[in-house]
Amino acid sequence: MPAEDLGMITGGGEGGGLVDALAAVAARGSGHGMRLFRGDEEAERVTFGQLHAEAGELACGLLERGVVRGERVAIALPTSIDFARAFFGVLAAGAVPVPVPPPVRFASLDIHLNRIALVMRQSKVRVVLSDKMLGGLLEPTLGGAGGEFQILDVAMTRVPSPVYVDVAADDPALVQYTSGTSASPKGVVLTHANLLANVDAIAGGLGIDDTDVSCNWLPLFHDMGLIGAFLSPTLNDAETYLLPPEDFLRDPGRWLRIISRYGVTATTAPNSGYLYALRRTPAERVAELDLSRWRFALNGAELIDPDTLRRFSAHFAPAGFRPDAFVPVYGLAEGSLAVTFAPTGRAVRSTWVRRGPLSRGIVETASAAAGGEGAEAGREIVSVGVPVANTEVRLVGEDGTELTDRALVGEIQIRGDSVMRRYEDNEAATRATVLSGGWVSTGDLGFRQDGELFIAGRKKEVIIVFGQNYYASDIESVAGRVTGVANGAVLAAGVTFPDGEGLVLVAETKESGAAAREDLIARLRFAVSDSLGLTPRDIVLVRRGRLPRTSSGKLQRHGVEEVLAAAGADPV
Repeated sequence: MPAEDLGMITGGGEGGGLVDALAAVAARGSGHGMRLFRGDEEAERVTFGQLHAEAGELACGLLERGVVRGERVAIALPTSIDFARAFFGVLAAGAVPVPVPPPVRFASLDIHLNRIALVMRQSKVRVVLSDKMLGGLLEPTLGGAGGEFQILDVAMTRVPSPVYVDVAADDPALVQYTSGTSASPKGVVLTHANLLANVDAIAGGLGIDDTDVSCNWLPLFHDMGLIGAFLSPTLNDAETYLLPPEDFLRDPGRWLRIISRYGVTATTAPNSGYLYALRRTPAERVAELDLSRWRFALNGAELIDPDTLRRFSAHFAPAGFRPDAFVPVYGLAEGSLAVTFAPTGRAVRSTWVRRGPLSRGIVETASAAAGGEGAEAGREIVSVGVPVANTEVRLVGEDGTELTDRALVGEIQIRGDSVMRRYEDNEAATRATVLSGGWVSTGDLGFRQDGELFIAGRKKEVIIVFGQNYYASDIESVAGRVTGVANGAVLAAGVTFPDGEGLVLVAETKESGAAAREDLIARLRFAVSDSLGLTPRDIVLVRRGRLPRTSSGKLQRHGVEEVLAAAGADPV
């Protein structure tokens, strides 16, 4: 069907949307684009000009199939160029992408399909964009004749007649489902203006421009990968290299080799990603790398361990990696992504505070030498910097009043151009999170020193034992460093025993011998007791991969109860 018969405007727009921003990048004619790597080799490439044209072709195909402006369209694709086509194609049709995770190898397909079906029903999705292989997995359960969803292959849906539907800046542009580390996932509704403001803030905070090169392995259905590793470099005309997460997990050296070979300047990853690359790269391999052009190694999405940053910097120094390349950051889906950035070009800043007072919401300095000496030992916390452009951050006490005392821990609240206004079809969650004056409650706890933000933990992750508060992230950080714990994978849970509250640890390990497992349990118990003055009531060891994780691979506190029950733990 010709584009004019659809009553759409082709090749234009009001200038308020993400596709218009992509069109502006395409018009530069730089030849920059996106490359997908499989292993160490480039598998596919598309310039930003081609991406804009192909998005319009996909939009035409979607409109011919009845997709209307504002309709939610799910994207079930792995990290690929097709994901980029689908994302911008849905937007070009005036619709709203809802990225959902593709099935994970070796995981239960039925459980996965049930999970994404719940998400898609909440967003009233009718059409799902996928590819031939994944579509074949989705079709029998979710699609088919009379099925609940229409499964479309991106390659077969494009029509060689580009169409671009005009949108307004305040129109929804994305429904980003949260990871659900401590609760069921919620759909964050973000507008074109929200996302463009965050992309601009990221570029401004780092000084990113079209001379930069980005390489990331984060999944694109999650905000850190989607906005930090995909949208931000693309809309700043920076060459963008994508590596599937599963390739990174098989061999993190692939990521480092691409960084070395192509002079990559910017990456984004959680602390665990840098730790994994550190552990899996022997010293003799470091000498083969050139990491001297790596300017920005953003670190966020989970607790930042300053010891990991120091070890990584020292290990890769022979390859030219500079410690000041690390940029600790703080963000969340409700803020589009970026909320605060540490200043670039400086050494990572940290502070030592006493653990005991911190658990009571009081910030008292401690010396680094006291790091492992009993309950009042020091805990080192990394600064995540100052708010990005057009974003405000405040700390509030339990009574809801703003804290001005730097010696107190408060809940972090945010507002600004990048911050959401509502959740998808969830008024109760919206009312609980979006407060008067446009402030949004994050559920995270932090404090300020010299104007910079430090993250203490999550409000919902405070474990209370005999009236004493302990941050789960603090406990997990201590336990995760014990030799024998697989990749630092530990979850701490406050559990009700017949005689009162108690701490239970669940740790992944590859140890299988009875003696080795008993020794690991003893060392875990000692490490937590020695550092925090808190002795775990029970420690459960499980095989690697057994702990619940979110769709983006983060450990998920919600669901640990089932692991405990399956392991036959004593608590009720």
